[in-house]
Amino acid sequence: MRESYYFETSAVNFLYDVFSKDEKFSSIKTKKLQISKGRKWYLSSATLWEIFKTKDEKKRHELFDFCRCLFYDHLIKSPEEIIINFVKSGCPSVEKSYNLDSSDLGLFAKEWRNACKDIRFVFQPDEKQINDRTNALQFFGKYLYKKQKGYELKGCQELIDQSYHLLGIRLESLLKKLFNEFDNITEEEKQFTSVVFHVALITICYGITLDQQIIESYWNSIGISKPISRIECLVENSISLFFRGPIANIAKMMVLQSNGKYGRGVFFDSLHSAYITYSDLYFTADNHFINFKNEIADPNMLKIVHTKDMVFETPVISARES
Repeated sequence: MRESYYFETSAVNFLYDVFSKDEKFSSIKTKKLQISKGRKWYLSSATLWEIFKTKDEKKRHELFDFCRCLFYDHLIKSPEEIIINFVKSGCPSVEKSYNLDSSDLGLFAKEWRNACKDIRFVFQPDEKQINDRTNALQFFGKYLYKKQKGYELKGCQELIDQSYHLLGIRLESLLKKLFNEFDNITEEEKQFTSVVFHVALITICYGITLDQQIIESYWNSIGISKPISRIECLVENSISLFFRGPIANIAKMMVLQSNGKYGRGVFFDSLHSAYITYSDLYFTADNHFINFKNEIADPNMLKIVHTKDMVFETPVISARES
């Protein structure tokens, strides 16, 4: 089985700078080498989204071309695909390995594959649409955080009150069921459980995320359309979702970042964090993920590698190639 290496956006930018500054390194040769060694250097739809948000048009096109020459021809499954697969699998404590290549339904998946196969094929989502959608996703942070001398994560009761206005009295019984999973639950455990609950509510019940089609396709397949019915279904049938797995990792990153000043990139950082469990190695140049590695007591965090610890070797060029 091939090894799966994931590169979040800061690592992509780091490699772009390294390869651009030194002609000894070849993205095309590196890609061939990694494939020959049985390694998939994955990008995600979240990474591409952030690349498409690059304001400098020249750099944006250069980044895109660099990435399709260096990284694997298939995107890794979108965070939404991974979440839905986790739910369908029964939220196991140990998930069976499966092919991480994104399906054609995954965001940007088909277009990325075509762009890697044919250098003439270039795609770029409409700039206004992607900007408008990104601005809409800022709702995610505003919902969970409040401004007070910077940004702070809303407290457990404030989050509960906020959801009460959206979902009514049925919310209380759902959260109580989650809280009852603990013996002598602490305020910290209540806070974290509330954040996980709201991340699930926003992303996979309301579908406020990047790959909404995947979310809606799942709910349509089981005939549940209303957000309140969706969250009830998850609490009743997939309760482990709120304590482990990709949604829990997303929430952990949000809680961790709340210890400092909340940034505009917290939504994307949190989506990237879903891949830590699923990749064999996870490369980053972002200290948020290094803090994540140091703060979270989970062996999976040992997969996180800072780009400064990567070793670059000058390729040996044969006489035929020179």
